[in-house]
Amino acid sequence: MKMSYSTETMILSPREYSIAIIGSGVVGYATGRAFVTIGNNVTFFDVVEKTLSRIENEGYKVAKTLDALKDNEIFFIIVPTPDKEGEIDLSYIRTAITDLSNVLKNRETYFTVVIKSSVIPRTTEQVVIPLVEQITGKTCGRDFGVCFNPEFLNEAHPYEDVMSPDRIVIGEFDKASGDVLADLYSGFKCPIIRTNIVTAEMAKYANNSFNATKISFFNEIIMMCNKIEADPVTIHRIIQLDRYYSVHPWHIGTPFGGKCLPKDLNAIITMFNHGGIHDPVLLKAVRNVNNMIK
Repeated sequence: MKMSYSTETMILSPREYSIAIIGSGVVGYATGRAFVTIGNNVTFFDVVEKTLSRIENEGYKVAKTLDALKDNEIFFIIVPTPDKEGEIDLSYIRTAITDLSNVLKNRETYFTVVIKSSVIPRTTEQVVIPLVEQITGKTCGRDFGVCFNPEFLNEAHPYEDVMSPDRIVIGEFDKASGDVLADLYSGFKCPIIRTNIVTAEMAKYANNSFNATKISFFNEIIMMCNKIEADPVTIHRIIQLDRYYSVHPWHIGTPFGGKCLPKDLNAIITMFNHGGIHDPVLLKAVRNVNNMIK
């Protein structure tokens, strides 16, 4: 099913920004296209020639070298951060930042570097900023700004998701850095949350982990239902209709209690355990975490 976006969710940028997209894959291409749509001057760059050729053939501006991007105001880094034996591989980030910094070291005007690639908390402050400062000889917060701006996109319709965001998160090194992105995004009619860099980095992983947990939770419920001939589809629908389905109903950092939740959680775990029906590993983990908070 093709997604659509409403023009009521955005207006044109307050002014035309010159933006470089470094890493023009699914996320980079969707992001750059959206910035063009709202009235900005966008140039795409990628190390894969076929990617650049396709983008150029679709009528967008591309750069064959990073040097051609040196006069832009905002540099979005949207390169892969793949899994490497269970850890994040930052090699693409390091290469992109190193190459870009070598291009910008003789620049005299202020610029903003925005990390949009998913990176573990502290990466921007401990890897990106030191690299830029070391190579350029410039000082973050004085000569240039840095932000972490996570994406919350579905690969099936990334452009539509950029155009109709449910929220925009700006992790800023300082107010001046964040002001640039806040202005760029000011036309979007959705919550814009400004915070520090490490919170924004963690928010991306927390969001994805929450989605992964929901999927595994329902998969565990399905396995349990199959053992007792209950209908998981109907149960899924019933749960989704709960007013608290998408909202944490309690103050964060507080364990759940009361008469129902602990009792019912214990009962369903015990039933499936004692009957040898199924080992509800995720529900046990939920109980363990709750006990840890206590």
